[in-house]
Amino acid sequence: MSTKSLLGVALFLVTTQAFAAVGDYKETACTAEYFTANNCSACFEGTALANGDQINGLYDTWTDKNVNEQIIYKDEQVMPEMVPLSSGTVFIANPVDPAAYWKYGNQVIWTDSATGTGKQEFMLDAGKSVKFMEADLGASYTLTATDKGNGEAIGVIKFPLSYHNVDADGNEGKKETHIECVSYTAKATIAAVAPVEVVKPIPKKMTTVKTGPESLILMALALLIAAGFVVIRSRKNI
Repeated sequence: MSTKSLLGVALFLVTTQAFAAVGDYKETACTAEYFTANNCSACFEGTALANGDQINGLYDTWTDKNVNEQIIYKDEQVMPEMVPLSSGTVFIANPVDPAAYWKYGNQVIWTDSATGTGKQEFMLDAGKSVKFMEADLGASYTLTATDKGNGEAIGVIKFPLSYHNVDADGNEGKKETHIECVSYTAKATIAAVAPVEVVKPIPKKMTTVKTGPESLILMALALLIAAGFVVIRSRKNI
């Protein structure tokens, strides 16, 4: 049976281990509903993603663990895809077109089938590995929204491979399809706490005496009245 690797890693199904450049991916049972719903043949736990996080550097390695060759046909292959697990979860693919996002590895050289069917085929020898498919330079998936809580599964990336086993007599078997799936979970982000602004109390102003025009007039009248009293008293004393 063929095995594959994901996310710039080699996922060797025969050893039940996943080797990653940024962190090991643990193989898990395909018992979760989202795995069975996507017909996953082998399942792995991916990383936790927060809004804005990207997944890039993806590639898929095909390893022939049989004692004989395996053959694949180009027209039987389906491009990998990211499957959101809720209506509120959104992944943005860049580029959007799968044909521009994915490309076959440099070692995968398609040739015309010897059967004369006009199909393009690639033969992999027993015990050999090849980087079968990879994301183009700069291609990525970005999580832009999710309604899932912290630790809940938000998406599954599917890597399908269709192949035919070849027996010792050179007879080609029926088409087999192997789908490896990696699940991703939501990662809660801690909201930044805005600093509390300390409002300093405004000091009270001392009361001041206003000396406007009205005050000056009143003062003048008071002086005149006082002067009048002085004059009257002076006359009475004469």
